[in-house]
Amino acid sequence: MTKLREKLWYKEDVNTIKKKLQQCDVTPLSQEQKKEINAFWKKLIGKDVPFYWHEYFYSRNGVFSPRYVPTCVYHSQLIYRLNLRPLTMAYTDKCSYDNYLPDVHRPETIIRNINGYFFDERKPITKTEALERCKNLDDVVIKPSMIGMWGTGVRIISSDNGRVSETETVEDLFNTFKENYIIQKKVVQHPEMSRLNPTSLNTLRVLSFHHGDEVFVLYAVVRIGRKDRMVDNETAGGINADICLEDGRIQDCAYGTPAEKRIQTTDVGTALKGFEIPAFAEVLSTVKQLHKRLPYFNLIGWDFGVDSTGKPVLIEFNRCPDLSQTAHGPAFGDMTEEIVKFALSQKDTFNIRLWNG
Repeated sequence: MTKLREKLWYKEDVNTIKKKLQQCDVTPLSQEQKKEINAFWKKLIGKDVPFYWHEYFYSRNGVFSPRYVPTCVYHSQLIYRLNLRPLTMAYTDKCSYDNYLPDVHRPETIIRNINGYFFDERKPITKTEALERCKNLDDVVIKPSMIGMWGTGVRIISSDNGRVSETETVEDLFNTFKENYIIQKKVVQHPEMSRLNPTSLNTLRVLSFHHGDEVFVLYAVVRIGRKDRMVDNETAGGINADICLEDGRIQDCAYGTPAEKRIQTTDVGTALKGFEIPAFAEVLSTVKQLHKRLPYFNLIGWDFGVDSTGKPVLIEFNRCPDLSQTAHGPAFGDMTEEIVKFALSQKDTFNIRLWNG
């Protein structure tokens, strides 16, 4: 089963990166660069790796390094050795955040739907009570709590006397989402973050690694929505820019779709290089504190906004995070060898069972 999984993942990941390479101006790798990649990865995992990812990132950002992590290696050999897969689904549900992260600053919850049952912030409620709570709302966010990815399924809605529009009621909305969704108040973001793009909640993706008694922040990127767009995810057309961990400023340019060149300003005209992210040090401090609460996952991708008061607000955390290697460079940086060796020393938890019977 493991070998079959690796083959399927390999095929899917290779097809994805090939499509991206077809869309960008490719800078071919030299034979010396290929030898360097093979020497690096063969020493780490005992075999050569495909060059597609190294060539893609090198073509996009002009930075060559053998330390880029091929997605096929990440998916098949690393992530579920770093993170306990049987528990990833349990921790996927955004509706459960109110239970195990009750003291963390998050968007205010109006109602939660878990497996068809309704809850407020803490306790079960009836559907009638849920409808009443949502009868009159102003600019709230409704989104899938488990299966939504890359901003899919997210809507911003208002309601007046139980109606979302002339043709849709709140109950219709519930029926559309069916089950496993959450309705929260919209985060009013910091004025500086709005300068990047006012229509989307522009968030920080922070990748952290927990090992021993320490949490290491590997990188942070800011994800910015395009003009008039609601979401900031790269897969939904957003752009990413790397942030200097020392001073909280955007390092240089941003990157969007594979066909786009380096982006120096946002769609609304804000210059990116040197842009200072508000509350950045507090975001990193919060990440280090929270990661220790989640011992089943050694690698986490955190999504934070910064609200109007300058306070970090946790949007979600990801247990199998995409790696932002176009914007940042090699995801694990100088810790690549250490992280890969640690991962390979752990048990593959993809098919592990946590119970008998």
